[in-house]
Amino acid sequence: MKRLVARICTISVFVLFAYLTPASCEEEPFFIADDIDSAPYIFGKPGKRPAGIFYDICEIAFRRMGIALKHEVFPWKRAQMVVETKQADALITTPTPSRLQYLVPSREPVLVMKYKIFTQRDNPNIEKIKSIRALSDLKGLKIIDYIGDGWAEKHLAEYGVEWAPNLTSVCKMIALHRGDVFLQDETMVSYTIKNIRKKDGESGLIYDNVIAFDAPIPDVSFHLLIRKDSQYLKIIPTFDDTIRSMREDGEIDRIIDKWIH
Repeated sequence: MKRLVARICTISVFVLFAYLTPASCEEEPFFIADDIDSAPYIFGKPGKRPAGIFYDICEIAFRRMGIALKHEVFPWKRAQMVVETKQADALITTPTPSRLQYLVPSREPVLVMKYKIFTQRDNPNIEKIKSIRALSDLKGLKIIDYIGDGWAEKHLAEYGVEWAPNLTSVCKMIALHRGDVFLQDETMVSYTIKNIRKKDGESGLIYDNVIAFDAPIPDVSFHLLIRKDSQYLKIIPTFDDTIRSMREDGEIDRIIDKWIH
């Protein structure tokens, strides 16, 4: 009898251990390391609390998936290092050959960045600006951009660019007719103008004259990239389904709208 009881106890402990072990793995939340300075997509509020479009999308997505989420922000180089050194599971960024050596991207983009050409409704060169189909069509126009915009430094410098200190300065310059065109991500510019309007009050009405046209620049897709050796690698299909559902039911559009209007 004692042997039978001992055997039952042993089996019970084994079954209990087998039942609890997978659950204990899931107790570790999925950890995204992100950029502290890429508003409105992702940035750090006082105390380094994450905020922004990526944060809001992931909060809702992982809640729908029933997976605990840890989302922290760092200077971008450090965020990448946190993932490379296996302290975090994932980044939200563009898939590049070097990143794909150790990360697996979601099929569905978290968000697609769309570049636009910003100008004024009453710009005397408006017809020329409307007809831009290639970057070479920018010749003869006054291009403005901000110092530190790596894409502009690489692709626009040959056409002559007047450099401003930051994105806010460029938005003010384009509204004040101090340049013909500015090429930038639509969401970033809308968010910046929204904040300028809040500060400037009635003087912010000059931004009603700023309009945008499609730019001859490919869209940039940001994906969730998970470490190949992460215990959460298997969630990618579920994440894809969830993001697709959020796009179809308008949730992602509502999140973006909250940040730019």
